[in-house]
Amino acid sequence: MEQPDLLILGYSEAAMFLKSVATNSISAIISIHGPREFGVECDVKRRLDLSFDDADVPNANDSLAIQSAIARQRWNQRNGLSEVVPELTDAQRIIDFARTLENEGGTLLCHCGAGISRASAAAFICLAVWEGEGYESQCITEVRRLRPNAQPHEGLVRFADQLLARNGKLTCALKLA
Repeated sequence: MEQPDLLILGYSEAAMFLKSVATNSISAIISIHGPREFGVECDVKRRLDLSFDDADVPNANDSLAIQSAIARQRWNQRNGLSEVVPELTDAQRIIDFARTLENEGGTLLCHCGAGISRASAAAFICLAVWEGEGYESQCITEVRRLRPNAQPHEGLVRFADQLLARNGKLTCALKLA
């Protein structure tokens, strides 16, 4: 089965890359940006734009993570900020988009603000869709090969784990990598 090559970049890197090379090698883009960020401009046939910040989605079973999220929310409120967290539907849209790209060549560019958390999570989810169950460790290894400083967004990966019925295998691979 053929699948697109992956490229994981931050916003500035992606914008410079798209201006410096022929963009016909980019067949699709997943652009993830918060309300105060920008998506890259590129004329491609297949594009998924998602809008959420690199904000934690606390695990309901982790009281420390919940307390941390509450503290962050209070800090944001005191400082007049708001953050949009990813939702289950965002993970579903990435999964659906990945399925439309199965058996296609070209390159899928995944980008977010820094190319570390949200974009690498999107790439990890795409690989998990394309490779299927049982290859979770290989998928995260590939993400880290492509983007050595990748720290995929745990909440987004947890949503994908649930939607793909992986029973914790995606989140476990993420923690063990």
